[in-house]
Amino acid sequence: MSEISREFAEEILQIIENQQGSDVIDTALALRMIDVAVQLGREDLVEKIISHASDVAADNEEKGWVLFEKMKRDESEIDSFVTFAIEQEANYPKLAAAVFHHAALLYLGREELDDANTMANRSMRLREQSKDENGILFGLSLLSHIAKQQEDWDTAELFSQRRLNLAQSESERMEAIQDIAHIKATIGELEIAMEMMQESLEIAEEIGDLDGVLVSRWGLADLAEISNQPDEAMVQLSAVMTQMMESNIPVPAPLKERISKLTEVVG
Repeated sequence: MSEISREFAEEILQIIENQQGSDVIDTALALRMIDVAVQLGREDLVEKIISHASDVAADNEEKGWVLFEKMKRDESEIDSFVTFAIEQEANYPKLAAAVFHHAALLYLGREELDDANTMANRSMRLREQSKDENGILFGLSLLSHIAKQQEDWDTAELFSQRRLNLAQSESERMEAIQDIAHIKATIGELEIAMEMMQESLEIAEEIGDLDGVLVSRWGLADLAEISNQPDEAMVQLSAVMTQMMESNIPVPAPLKERISKLTEVVG
């Protein structure tokens, strides 16, 4: 909901709920409001939102996006998603790509990695054909994740590096660098991993991305422990805890336990 203010979101939901002036809310906006409604505790409106999105759909492609959302809400079988994607492939490649991507996620959840990879690659081909830049970035992230699950680190790094090259914002650069750093750490290239994680931390601090800062510092702490530098690990984890407390975020027990164990080691 970061792109939509709470006040605006509540206003849109009220319009849909009361059906007063709802003709100004098109299908794309209505579909975006589904997750927002859930976040705001208004799951009772989801069916009404989907119904409205269907009623105002301007063409078959928009109707297809509505059906896709309904299928997700209904937790349809994977085969149904694949069949639907194939049906949309020729006329609506962006829609088909999104459905293949979703099917890949479902296969991934079942740990059927070969099928997940097939669906993700099929989605990527469509996104490249339609020059869907945002979709390509999502696809590269998924393909890298699947490759990591298959322990194909070279392929995972290749996809993550391409994601870094195509990054359109500092936030996207930060996430791609963190991903490559984790891969480098996994294959034992610790010095490079540490340099990249430090770079991601600097970007996160520059753009004020708290989540990015926490991920980077946690990664630096891991690398420090692996490199037998408990003092540095303590510095990074203590910084994580301080930033969480300053932001009124509850400090998780595992973090406290990890710091406590490091305190014993450092003395």
